[in-house]
Amino acid sequence: MTSLPRVTELTRELVSRQFDDLGPEACLAEITECLMRENPELLDMARKCAADVGDAPKIMVGFGMFYQLLISASLDAADKQIMHPLPCVTAKTRDALVREIDDDGSEAFTLRAIEDLERTNPELMQMAHGFASRYKDYLHVMQGFALLYRSLDVQATTDRKYLH
Repeated sequence: MTSLPRVTELTRELVSRQFDDLGPEACLAEITECLMRENPELLDMARKCAADVGDAPKIMVGFGMFYQLLISASLDAADKQIMHPLPCVTAKTRDALVREIDDDGSEAFTLRAIEDLERTNPELMQMAHGFASRYKDYLHVMQGFALLYRSLDVQATTDRKYLH
């Protein structure tokens, strides 16, 4: 069970319209600025994944939309929120995920994360799948989405433990 916000079809449509109206580059610039301020570790992970896939600027648009969907879904549930909508991924969490990937292998890690994403956040999964399916290297793009989602999920769980 994840504590990350669940993206609705309406939220997905609104964010898609925002990207269409403002343009992907403008949206990505705004999201990148937010990530630099609020979640630099996650931004670094996204940039490295995008560089590994190739055509990094276009891949970053997909990762940015993914993050924006989660932010927008958080804001939809703002009456239930008292803190920043998404957790700030720490270096400690990133290191733990690297160990998990090393121990289990990247395929097993990705499969588990994608299954969790599909089960807990189907609209977000639909966006990730739709975006990744436009690329020859579908698997590596999906691995990036899986890593970003799992990073936020693990950090949210860790943060929740410290609050109790």
